[in-house]
Order: sequence, then structure tokens, then C-alpha cells
Amino acid sequence: MTAVIVPDGSQTQILDAWSNAASAIGRKPSTTLHWVNVKSHPQRVYLSSVLCGFQQAYVCSVVLSKWDVRNARAIRQPHYLYGWLLRVLVERLSWFAKKQGGQIVLHFSQVKGLPPETISTYVDKLRQQETSIEWTALVLPLRVNTPQNQRMLQVADTASGVVFAAFEWDDYGNTERRYLEIIKPRLWCPPRGELSKYGLKVAPFPHPRHGWLEGFCAGK
Repeated sequence: MTAVIVPDGSQTQILDAWSNAASAIGRKPSTTLHWVNVKSHPQRVYLSSVLCGFQQAYVCSVVLSKWDVRNARAIRQPHYLYGWLLRVLVERLSWFAKKQGGQIVLHFSQVKGLPPETISTYVDKLRQQETSIEWTALVLPLRVNTPQNQRMLQVADTASGVVFAAFEWDDYGNTERRYLEIIKPRLWCPPRGELSKYGLKVAPFPHPRHGWLEGFCAGK
């Protein structure tokens, strides 16, 4: 689960650049751009570079390897996994806002098979629990929309695809980390912070099957 954080007032500039990027890869500017529908490696490299060029933007991603989850209940229930990812991501978004002395408006993409109210209800339940979420740094209630209606979600979809490609094996056992290397400058990490605790939270960590991860997170 991945978020792209942008300052208020920068959306128009970013979306104009995103429309130009869509045109550059042969899509109509009005096209709803989904990473999964961009099959060409060069085009994916290009979109990653465009994303990295958004100097005021930050990317925050949470990755959970379901193959390494010991709790069988979590594996059987997709909503359980989604809820954990949601909580950890919201925590980090709230930390970002607090460190910046501002607030974050949360826009989530609608997930197939998961009613929008499920997300809102889950966040409401979190408020009744002990968490590390800085609630005063968030503007609630959160909003759920589609990438077609809320175009900034297309940028977040691309960021999510970039991270997914680095961790998910294809049919031949390969992953593609180049996209993630390209956007690394945009991964949020506060001064003296650890990337593995902020902009790229991966569980488990260290990861038993991604030996490159520790070096990636430690590198500057």
C-alpha cells in the first residue's frame, strides 16, 4: 500500500505534468493511467522518472509479504492483511504531517470487492485503540474515490506499481528494482531517520528472500 504526499496547491502542476507524461507514452491526456496497463519497460522507466521529478512530493509505502506471515488467519482473510497495511501507512502519514507542522487530507483509492465504508469504519475503530497514529495531524473523515475521478490517485497507483515490481516475482522468478531505484529520492525519510521505518516499511525486516533490501534502505 503506497501513498504520494503532495503539498496543497501543487496538485494542478503535478497533474499537468502527468497528462504530459501520458501523452509521451502514447496515451490520451484524459486516459485513466494504471500501472498494470503500462506493459512496456521503457515506458515504466519513464513514468518512474516523471514521478521522481516531483520535487515537492514524497512517497510512503508499506509492504507485507503474505508468504512470510505466520498467522494463518491473516492469510485466509484479505481484509485482515489490508487492515494492517492501512494502519501502518496511516501512522506514517500522520508522523509526516506532525513533523511538517501541518495536516494531511487522506484520499484512498476504491478497492475492488471492498466497500468504501469498510475503510472508514476500520479507521474509526482504530481511533478507539492504542496506536502510534497522530490523529490531530489528519483531516477526517478520509475520502474514498476512483483514480478516474481523483486523478492524483493515478500518481499513487504508479508509485505503488513501482514498489510492487521490486518485491513481487514474475513467472520466471524475477523482480524489477530499477523503478524503485529511480524514485528513491522521493521515499520519505526524515533527518537521522531510517528509511525502513518511514518511507519503505517492509515486514518482515530484514527480509528472508530480499537480501538487497537492507543495503537499499541503508544507502543514501
